[in-house]
Amino acid sequence: MDKGIILFDIDKTIFDTDKMVKAFDGKMMSILGVSDFDYLKQAKEEYKKSLANERYFVPESFCETLCERFNFDNQEALTDVFYGRNHAYIYKESVFPETYIVLDKLKDRFRFGIFSEGTAKFQNNKFRSMGLNKYFDENLIFIVEAKDTKEVIKKIPKSAVVVDDKESICELLVKNKIKTVWLNKTDSRVNPNFETIHSLLDLSL
Repeated sequence: MDKGIILFDIDKTIFDTDKMVKAFDGKMMSILGVSDFDYLKQAKEEYKKSLANERYFVPESFCETLCERFNFDNQEALTDVFYGRNHAYIYKESVFPETYIVLDKLKDRFRFGIFSEGTAKFQNNKFRSMGLNKYFDENLIFIVEAKDTKEVIKKIPKSAVVVDDKESICELLVKNKIKTVWLNKTDSRVNPNFETIHSLLDLSL
């Protein structure tokens, strides 16, 4: 019997992005010699305003912004927080605990893939550093700059189920006849157009 296919979004679906960001903030404050988080917060907000969408976040350009803002001349030390081996543990520690439970529960019946958007280098490094490679099929890794394009949607196997925390992405996928599960962790709402769960542990396929 052929296995089914589940494609997981990364950020806020199987991965605790907020935990990662908090850890990165602490590392960068230490490197910059900044003790007041508000200073870093202001710099982050200014950088985000320069982006058309948060998915276009580029660690290198963000670190360049920090160097200019804090008159710091070692950009490599900052980018190392995102890409350096000595900081890779942050990604692994930021995987939601329930992710392992769900993957182990479903691995005998499904092949797992990734459907994630963002800058290629950062997202690929994030995925490779999470320590989940053994669960995922290399042929089912779709890390793209933007999910909401016809070219990208065409790449998704028609038999796949996509699990995503963004309602707008789920709506787009359903319109393209792709089975979708919306992981809504923010409130109690459900969408009548596709399955809605409020915890990854509720995933039942």
